Order: sequence, then C-alpha cells, then structure tokens
Amino acid sequence: MAGWSAVPTWWVRAHGASVFAGGKQTGTSIAALKVLMAISLMANFHTRKARNSLSDLEILTGLSRPMVLAGIKDLEQKEIVLVDRNNHVSEYEMTIEEDDHNWGKLPHDLLRKHLPEITNRGAITLAALKIYFLLVAIRPNQSLSVSISHENIRFETGIQTKHVRPALDVLINHSLIRLSVSEGAEPGELKGRHNVYTLLGLRL
Repeated sequence: MAGWSAVPTWWVRAHGASVFAGGKQTGTSIAALKVLMAISLMANFHTRKARNSLSDLEILTGLSRPMVLAGIKDLEQKEIVLVDRNNHVSEYEMTIEEDDHNWGKLPHDLLRKHLPEITNRGAITLAALKIYFLLVAIRPNQSLSVSISHENIRFETGIQTKHVRPALDVLINHSLIRLSVSEGAEPGELKGRHNVYTLLGLRL
C-alpha cells in the first residue's frame, strides 16, 4: 500500500480553508474535514472514488454516525465530494476543478492512527484541521516543509489569532507536523526569523 493518499486541494486555493465556517457550524465543519480525510485514505488513487460504509467512516474519523452524515452533507453542498447512493454501500467521489488538477498528499498510516484521536469539537480543533489542509495544499513537491507566516495562516483559514498556536499544538501533539524556526537563509524562504512546518509521515 502507498505511504500516502491523494486529497483534492482546489477548494483551498479557490476559497481558502475559511470556507469551512466556525461558530454554529464548527461541529459540522470538523466532521466534513475529517470525513474528507477518511475518504481520501480509502479512495482508489486513479478513480478518486471510495466505496465504504458509514461504519468505516465512523471508525476512521472517531465521529458519531449523525456527525459523519452531517460532514458528508456539507462536503456535497460544497461540491468537494459527490455521493452515489444507488447501491447498498455508498460510493464517494472526490471532485476536481476543470482548471485545477493539483492534489495534496496525506500520510496514510499516520492519519489512520491519529485522526480518530483528534477531538471532534471546539474552535481549536477546527483551526487545527484547517491549518493542516492549508499546509498540505501549499507544500511544494520537492520538500516536506512549508514556510508561511502567522498572518498568512490567519488570512487563508479565517481563524482567530489566539487560536493559531493552540491549533498548531494539536497537530504537533498528534505527530502530524513538526515546527522549527528558520532565519530565512535558504533560497525561497521567507525573509527574517519565521516558522517552518514539516509534514510528518511522508517521503519525497
């Protein structure tokens, strides 16, 4: 089995991760992002389709069945996932944009282990998942690391300033990223002292 799974990231570039709203929608947005990860982990690489039961999604995400259903509905409404319910077990197809065929890589084994452990509630969890998808979307193919300022993280995700560090801690504590500090000496890096985020569980 491949060490990574492909996930569509056109919606991050088109709308920013802030398309998954907080407030009263926090729980649904968390469920949608977790379900999208789970579908990508089970999908056929070439067809972008996964045929799996609701129980499979519950196990992979750690969500209750009502929240799995809420997440699926949200992904359908945003046209990130299409669902074929004509058979006993539904088939989920991850969509692509006509002019944006770029995909992000998710660490298959690492996410299968840690995704169910991430809590399913709260603004911090939603912020963590949105930051993770942003990092996955903008990571260059030739590197496992991403340089991005806190200001740009907030702009692309729509999260509050006070939530950035706690959200990063969620990702660090679940072994999904490593954070280091750079002085900006390498070509292509941000100027000055800044954070570098390395996505774990992947290989170049």
